[in-house]
Amino acid sequence: MASSNSTVTPSKLLHIDAIQTVAPGRMAKPGQSRRISVVAPVGLGILRSHLRIVLYYKKARKESALDVAAWIKESLNAMTPDMPVLAGRLRRDSEGDGFWEVKFNDAGVRLVQASAEMTMSEFLESEERDGREAQLAYWVDVDQENPYYSALFYVQVTQFQGDGYSIGISCSVLLADPLFLTRFLKFWAQTQTQMLAQGQLSKNPIFHLSNFQRPGGPSRIKFTPLDSTPTKPITTTTILFKVARARVLGSPSYTKLATHCLKEVMQKMEGMAVANFSLIINDHAGELKVESCRAKGLAQSNETFNDAFSKVWWDELGIEDIAFSEANKPVHVSYHVVSPPDEGLVMVMLPSDREDSLDLIISTTIPKKI
Repeated sequence: MASSNSTVTPSKLLHIDAIQTVAPGRMAKPGQSRRISVVAPVGLGILRSHLRIVLYYKKARKESALDVAAWIKESLNAMTPDMPVLAGRLRRDSEGDGFWEVKFNDAGVRLVQASAEMTMSEFLESEERDGREAQLAYWVDVDQENPYYSALFYVQVTQFQGDGYSIGISCSVLLADPLFLTRFLKFWAQTQTQMLAQGQLSKNPIFHLSNFQRPGGPSRIKFTPLDSTPTKPITTTTILFKVARARVLGSPSYTKLATHCLKEVMQKMEGMAVANFSLIINDHAGELKVESCRAKGLAQSNETFNDAFSKVWWDELGIEDIAFSEANKPVHVSYHVVSPPDEGLVMVMLPSDREDSLDLIISTTIPKKI
């Protein structure tokens, strides 16, 4: 029989203290947008799919997570005009021909300020960290019926007790793929570091997000238990492949290259078979192409590509070295492609015009084996 004097240990909470939109510092030219070419209607799975990156930092100097959030607001304002698609809004294009488009600089970036009632070390050492990490990277699924009002890019700064904080990134796959997002994060971190060194960011920021609240309103937007909420385990696995096009015989289509990667993951690695998958082809310049494909027949395919394919690790993209203040690299980084648990998602990433390499990177995400 339980003792009547027994007490229940209160949950440790994650507080969402403030949410604000960071507008780009310069307006985009009128009419700037990126068309999304779709073979079939954009499904709910694609609309909900997003990239999640969480970077954990120790405080580099006399800075707080509030300072970091304020600096992030200023640096995002300064550099998003150089990559305006990341501040874009999803809508059906004005020609009404069934296409979609991302209208540049139209939605801004959602900046979320949060605080956790535990230390960063305590969270990182938790056995259930992976299942609760989504709370550190704010995301709201895109509304399928009215996507125009849905944000596509979130940045969350979470202050832990003690001397740590995290920066969580959530970005729709209709805005960026892992390669493009990594390139953006490097550019952004470099920009912020330079602005700090040159004294272009506020030394004592007064524009903390939490300072802008309605009189008489709640001091925080909401809270969730950080240590007792049922975990949401990662249900998918993602493998990156590099394709050396110089070693590929002939000129196979991107679809053939993508299906080869999918076959490799299903047959030889840790993923389970899927009946359908979405294919996104991103050249970072023209249209974004989205296709719905069937995986039937992959197992019978005997097409080979010699040694053109090699597995790539996430840290080879350089995420582990991203420092938003001088020499303060993350102590831990996690990255996930969040997609439907019952189908595949393949992203073909072409090099940008600035890169000498002709190699492709292909991201392949499928459900984990149970």
